[in-house]
Amino acid sequence: MQSRYSQMLTFVATLILTIVSGHGRHSGHGHGHGQRAHTAWTGVVPSYVSFDMYGNCYAHDRPLVGRCVRYRDCISAVRSGHQVTPLYCPSSGQELLVCCPHGGYVLAETIQSKSEQACSKAYQRGRHKRRRRRDTSADPEPQEVVEPIIERLNRTENQVVGGRLTQEHEHPYMCALGWRSLRHGSDNSHTWGLSRYVFNCGCVLISRRYALTAGHCANVGGESPAVALIGGVDLNDTRGQKLEIKHITRHPHYDEETLSNDLAVIELARSVHHPVACLWTQESIPERPLTALGYGQTKFAGPHSNELLQVLLYPLDNPRCQQYFPNSDKLSNGLGPGQFCAGDSSGRMDTCQGDSGGPLLLLQHMGHRHQRVPYVVGLTSFGGACATGEPGIYVRIVHYLRWIEQLVWP
Repeated sequence: MQSRYSQMLTFVATLILTIVSGHGRHSGHGHGHGQRAHTAWTGVVPSYVSFDMYGNCYAHDRPLVGRCVRYRDCISAVRSGHQVTPLYCPSSGQELLVCCPHGGYVLAETIQSKSEQACSKAYQRGRHKRRRRRDTSADPEPQEVVEPIIERLNRTENQVVGGRLTQEHEHPYMCALGWRSLRHGSDNSHTWGLSRYVFNCGCVLISRRYALTAGHCANVGGESPAVALIGGVDLNDTRGQKLEIKHITRHPHYDEETLSNDLAVIELARSVHHPVACLWTQESIPERPLTALGYGQTKFAGPHSNELLQVLLYPLDNPRCQQYFPNSDKLSNGLGPGQFCAGDSSGRMDTCQGDSGGPLLLLQHMGHRHQRVPYVVGLTSFGGACATGEPGIYVRIVHYLRWIEQLVWP
């Protein structure tokens, strides 16, 4: 009798262990649910879900498009119970994420990041007094203001390669990086007192003392830039504010061969009082034209521009972008998570040599106000021949948000 009782206990214990271990394996592979929301996630999921450049998740085995959210925030998943198997997303945290259909999830109120707090402080939404409307019936009909357009012509191919000439103070957060030079007569050399500088890269001011640029701009020809010209001014304008650079920090995983993680943070020697640009903090890249700024070449292998130029470029999804670079050594493994494509399919507008490190901006209006808030979505990294219809590769700023914040707003 005692032997049978012992055998029975052994059988029950084995059965319980089998069920528990089986549940653990299933929760690790993304099948079933129950108490999985509280199970530690290993970060390994089968390839049942894919993502696009806008942050949407797609199911391979069902018609589902949505966002990766916590299981408990996905109303449709919670309500379906055991009737529908959730589709899990990769996660580095302890809590499981599921691909939840748009409109079927509730997102908890998020705490502003340090860069968002800095942006809110720089562009405060103040109260404005209402003004009385005056009678304008007697006023002459207002004339439409036409912004000056600069068409940069490639004379050898008779193609338009450029964009619009910026107006004074239009982009005061834009900056140019200057290298000391003893040469004379260079196309992009400009005199500042008794010193001479060559401006080879762009940058963008994100705080009173810090700016962003491309990682490969931290060292050109074995030399680091010495100064930053602030304000988006003409490179020959002596009224521009020129500041010495105290330190440049490249991203720790920067690769000079593939130009992956092509990002650097510039610390200026002293603070400035110019307006700053905000950082784009959303995972998805906006489906709107983006504004690229630069002093680069006005045509392939041509002269640099002394005046700040801007062009409108459109983001491309990763599969379409990859078609333009089938044999690129830099993209042999495809676009990395810190990269994205943008361009102009007509071949009329593009960034070119010398534009590296300059910002790719989303300009958003603040409610009913006329003020625009500039968000840095990307930085110019590299590309092929300029203005051929081939897109350029840009640094995806949101991917490096935490690293940037640790340096700029510790």
